[in-house]
Amino acid sequence: MPKEAINIKGTKQGLVILIDPKGDFEDIKAGLKHKMESSSGFFSGAKFTLYRENQLFPAEINELESICKSYGLIPNPEAQWPPAHGTVNNKLEIPANNNIVNKYSKPGESALLVKHTLRSGQIINHNGHVTILGNIHPGAKVLAAGNIIVMGTCSGFIHAGQFGNQKAYILALRLKNVHLRIAEQLFYLNREQSLNGPIIARLRQNQITLVDYIDIRP
Repeated sequence: MPKEAINIKGTKQGLVILIDPKGDFEDIKAGLKHKMESSSGFFSGAKFTLYRENQLFPAEINELESICKSYGLIPNPEAQWPPAHGTVNNKLEIPANNNIVNKYSKPGESALLVKHTLRSGQIINHNGHVTILGNIHPGAKVLAAGNIIVMGTCSGFIHAGQFGNQKAYILALRLKNVHLRIAEQLFYLNREQSLNGPIIARLRQNQITLVDYIDIRP
């Protein structure tokens, strides 16, 4: 049933709209509309975030967010799911420091080194720079207030500058089947496409551009 494609959880940071990872997108939209209409305006004014273990395309995210906003909900990209503080249901969560979420990371500030590959369902969330010594598999997620460096193949969902830092960048040895986000801008590289690098992604004229890192070194 379409309504079973959506589950809504309340957290301290607002609503988390959980999406069936195996659900058809049309059923997901129908289920979301059903939940909103059956709530009789109860959710109006609430902050929300979308969560699906298998990442949605940017166009799908925009469409679902538009449905929620039409019922009075407010997007909240800072909300976390699964809940922070440790491992929940085999999902690794490293929480950001909420006292400094509005500050950009600078050289010498907080940096996280992850010495293993991230598999589907694992999440890294850090209020600084992040370096991954391994691959990032589809279904994994890395979010950082600063830069993200991946010493391997980069797939999954990668968000650098997540609190609005437009100077943040993403550097990877290879990009394939990846959703990139820098500040509020999105870029998707599908399964049929791959780029060998090292490749650096950064914002230019409010768009994400991909450049061979070797070509930009002084």
